[in-house]
Order: sequence, then C-alpha cells, then structure tokens
Amino acid sequence: MTSRRHLVEDLQRLMATLGPAGAATRPTPWLNVDLSMPQLKALMVLHYRGAVRVGEVAHMLGMSPNATTTVLDRLEGEDLVRRQLDPSDRRAVLVDLTESGTNWITRLLSANARDFGEVLDQLSVSDLQALHQGMTALGRVLDEGRATKAATSE
Repeated sequence: MTSRRHLVEDLQRLMATLGPAGAATRPTPWLNVDLSMPQLKALMVLHYRGAVRVGEVAHMLGMSPNATTTVLDRLEGEDLVRRQLDPSDRRAVLVDLTESGTNWITRLLSANARDFGEVLDQLSVSDLQALHQGMTALGRVLDEGRATKAATSE
C-alpha cells in the first residue's frame, strides 16, 4: 500500500514535469508578454487579491513603495491598472485592475488551460474521471485555504 507521504511526493514530481513539458510545447502566449517581471507580478497580485493599497502590492512584491509606484505607473499608462482613493482612508490609494487589465491577465492565464484541453482529449474516460475527482478535491482545499486566510486577515 502506498503511503500518503509517497503519494504527495510523487504528485509533486509529476507537477514539476508537467509545467516544463507544457511550456516547451506552447510558450507563445507568455513569449508575447511585453512587461517586466515586476509588472507581471503586480498584475498577478491584483488578479488574485483584487483592489489593494499600493503598500500591500509593494510588500507582496518585496519592493520599495517608490519602485512599486514606478511599476504601477507603467501599468496605468497601458490602461491595465487604475488607482483610486481608499474610501476607508482618504490618505491611502487603492490599485486595481481595469477591465482591460482583467481581460489581459485572464487571456494569458487561460491560454494554458485551453491548450491543455488537447492533452486531456487523449485520456480515457476513466482517467478523466479520476483527474476530475482529484482536481475538484484540490480546488476545494485551495478555496478553503483562501477563505480561511481572508477571514483571518479581516
């Protein structure tokens, strides 16, 4: 019988091999990105966190507030983010994705999922069912973790 720890380690190894395999066959959406790494990271933070204070973006990126402002200036110039006063503290500024920014990051992130559909089509129905069950369980655990984190940060 396979131990829980062995299964986790095996899945981690599999995930590590899947990433490079997919990137090697379909890197085009990511190669067309004309943003610096800090700019891309800022968009990812805003995509997953929603509107946050500029200081929080700086903290999450591990950058100074001044460097973060420069990153956000470029993204704002590209109409990917917008700044607005924080209604709970008029001295603070919130930054959020614009509709254009949301569409841009969603297209980028979903490109891999669309391409992965071609691979999934090659699996048997029983393998697809097993994968679906596992991915559903993984999604549930991730959602619970996000809910717990959100509740503790409030």
